[in-house]
Order: sequence, then C-alpha cells, then structure tokens
Amino acid sequence: MLMIDKASKLLGPFALGALASVLFAVTAQAQSAAETDVLEQASKNWVKICSQDPKTKKNLCMIAQELRAETGQFLASVAVREIEGKKRKSVVIAITPGMLLQPGLSVQIDKGKQSKGAYGICFPNACYAEIVVDANYIAQMKKGSKLSLTTLNQQAQPVRFDMTLTGFTAAYDGPSLDPAKAASQQEQLQSELRKRAEEQRKKLLEQKKATGN
Repeated sequence: MLMIDKASKLLGPFALGALASVLFAVTAQAQSAAETDVLEQASKNWVKICSQDPKTKKNLCMIAQELRAETGQFLASVAVREIEGKKRKSVVIAITPGMLLQPGLSVQIDKGKQSKGAYGICFPNACYAEIVVDANYIAQMKKGSKLSLTTLNQQAQPVRFDMTLTGFTAAYDGPSLDPAKAASQQEQLQSELRKRAEEQRKKLLEQKKATGN
C-alpha cells in the first residue's frame, strides 16, 4: 500500500483510481467468497467505496470494477468518481502497461458513441486516463449491458477489454462498502493471487521437464 499512499498525495483525481484498483477487486466477493471463486467473482461485480473529505466534509465516492486474467494478472479497471453535491463526474480508467500512450483510449457503452481519453500517468502496474462525464452518461451506464475499453498495443493493433455493466446500478445507488472489510478481503485476494502464480510456475516447470527443455 506504500506506493498507493504516496501516489494519492501526488496524483489528485488519478489517486482514487489507483486506490480503487487495489480495493474493489476484493470487495465484490464479500457475500459469497466461500461458494465462488475469488477472482471470478471479483471480475464480475461493481463495488462502491466512499470516504469523507476532512476539510469539506463531503463524501467522495467511486463505483468500480476490475478485470483480471484467470492467472490473476491485472488487465483493466474502471471507476466512476464523484463528489457529493457536484455535477462534475469522471470515469477513471486503468490499463495494463505496454500499450501505445499517444493514441490514448476509448470508452464505449454497448454500441453507443465512443468517448476518447488521454493517458495522464503510468506506474509499473498500470497506466491511467480520466474522462469527464455527466449525469446523462451515468444514466446510460445504468441502462447498458457492456462497457468496452479500447486501446492500442505496441504493434498499433487495437486491444479491447469488455466489462459488464450488470450490477452497476445496484452498486451506484447502494451503500458504500466498509473500508476495513475491503482491506481484509484485499489480503485474501493477494493470497489467492500468490497461490495461483505459484501453481502456474510449477506447471511451467513440469512442462519444461516433460519436453526436456
């Protein structure tokens, strides 16, 4: 969490996207972690995290979803960011590194109009972009079924990440998750990620031995 804490002091609006990418991936599976796969559940749901600004006493909320590969590798995340009492909202997007930065990315709800975004900053784990939206855009997200993020890889080929909008309305209109519970479940997810990475490493070693390489 040290890198994120430092980033939060430097990045302003992007800090919340960085923080969300750690927290919301683990909170969505709170009610059914014992019955479903942690990573699968986390990749399908939207969660809401709010905190109060000590100066303004206003809530700052993020409604977010993270997408990971079966191995647990981070792929992309989206977080709707809004401050209590303000019309201005934003969508903070994080994409796995290795993409072309100059073309930026696009966000599309179902087959609607694409919204363009420019990358603002990159960390070793992700590059971030922010798109300013309004209440009408949020209404479209509530009615939609899929949110598509498209960017270009280093070969200038489009790479698309599709995220479900199922559960967005419930998360947006519902209560915020308990940050303490989110932190606890973060540890659970990280443990699961380490376990899967180790299993993947062992499989690769066994395959090399079997082929004699």
